[in-house]
Order: sequence, then structure tokens, then C-alpha cells
Amino acid sequence: MTTFYEDNAEAFISDTRHVDMSDMQRRFLAALPIVEGTSARILDAGSGAGRDARAFRRLGYKVEAFDASASMVEATQEYAGVPTQLMRFEDFTWEHDFEGIWACASLLHVEEANLPWVIERLAAHLTSGGAMYLSFKEGSRERIKDGRRFTDLTVEGLFTLLGRCAGLNEPTVWQSEDGRQNRKSEVWVNALVNKI
Repeated sequence: MTTFYEDNAEAFISDTRHVDMSDMQRRFLAALPIVEGTSARILDAGSGAGRDARAFRRLGYKVEAFDASASMVEATQEYAGVPTQLMRFEDFTWEHDFEGIWACASLLHVEEANLPWVIERLAAHLTSGGAMYLSFKEGSRERIKDGRRFTDLTVEGLFTLLGRCAGLNEPTVWQSEDGRQNRKSEVWVNALVNKI
């Protein structure tokens, strides 16, 4: 899995770093619980090129990140200037909780059978009322492309998946088009959910 990102780091960074995610970011930030006298803490889960971690840090949030690729960890640290750990979703653990967890185009690499417990493990590190953003490519299958595993989900599939995860409120799920100029025909399924 991570071999693709090590072998194609420069191309992947160039293709994704400047995609405009401001609409999704605004929705996510509006869902965060208010923290009195301090900035909310955000975890960029599967940070890739560091685009979103940098955006959140520049807005004054306390941001940390992790990624399963050493090249992406390095890219996030250099570009976003935030502490970033080398870690897979299946091995996730953290020393403190967050008001928000941002998992943009990253959980889609987890096997569908493992998604409920992986999401629950992430949600266990949200504060009460904390928000999680997730996105998947639209579809209803698991597939391998360029050596990477993808779990594609429909709106209904993602809604059902999150409904099976303990401790979460009912999610908001919607579709959007890919923000990359050469991928406008691709559809993404997004979800925003808060911890009870």
C-alpha cells in the first residue's frame, strides 16, 4: 500500500497539495465544539501532502497528524509544520483527545470489514461533541488500483456504516465532485458526524 506513495510521492504531492478543500473545511470547523480560552485540537488522520493540516494550523488550530507513508509524514511536517507520526489506521492510538478528526480521502484505504472498529477507535479520541469528517470515492466495492486498496461507498453505504459505530450521532452525508481539474467526473461521498 505505502509503496505507491513512496514511489510516487512527488507526483502525488503535486496532484493533491493545492486542491481547494475550503468548503469541506468550513463545514468541518463549524461542527467543532467551542473550546473556551484555547484553540480546538485537530488530528489530520492520513495527512498526505499536508494541505489540510497547514490550512487548519494557519487558522490558529492546534494540529497534529499521522500517515502510513514515510514520504507523506515528511511532506506534512515540512509543508504544514505540525507534529506528524508514521502510523496506520489499524494501529491507531494517541495520548490525548481532539475536538476534531479530519480523515479526508484516507479511510478509503481500510478494508471495509475493518472500517467500523477503525472509526470507533478514532472516535474514542474525540472529546464529547467532537466532530469527524470522512470521505470516500463513490461506489459499492473494494478494489485494488496501482497497488492501493480502495473501499468505495455510496451515500447509503456510508450512512449505514456510521450508524453501526457506537457513540456517534446521526451523520450528515453528501456527495461532491473531485476538486482536481483532471478528475471532475469523479464523485466523492463525504460525512460529518459528532461524538455523543
